Amino acid sequence: MSATQNELVNAAIDRAYTLIDYDVHNDIHKQHEFRQKTTLADKSLTKDEKTEAIRQLNETYDRDKLICDEGIKRICENCQLECLAILFCEH
Repeated sequence: MSATQNELVNAAIDRAYTLIDYDVHNDIHKQHEFRQKTTLADKSLTKDEKTEAIRQLNETYDRDKLICDEGIKRICENCQLECLAILFCEH
């Protein structure tokens, strides 16, 4: 992805963060869902740029779930232990 595309993706992600109403989206799960929907609705991004933005949002969401220790746990395919992260093995 080119530097210009990265700038567009980062700007779209920044807009999604800026538009959150924290009174309505009062937990990390609702905030993540709002950011995803806002990014997917952004007409300034191409399909590939939206995919990259969602990938970055998902990485941040995984990190936030670990930091806050909240969310639905799953059984990791690698270690068979419970974990919060979706994109990687926590253990």
